Amino acid sequence: MSALVPTVADLSSVYTLDIDEQAERYARLKATFEKNFGAKPEFIARAPGRVNIIGEHIDYCGFPV
Repeated sequence: MSALVPTVADLSSVYTLDIDEQAERYARLKATFEKNFGAKPEFIARAPGRVNIIGEHIDYCGFPV
């Protein structure tokens, strides 16, 4: 991967609470991937974001679309 993409070796670098719960979640994610595709994932990408719950799309510059 590109050096510009940050990587972490363990979940404690990403999560501060409920690390065991998050570890179980990631284990289920990897197991489901392997079951569906027959191979272990090479990496897991995480993209936290926000959701506008009233259904409007918001442009990345902050303007309604």
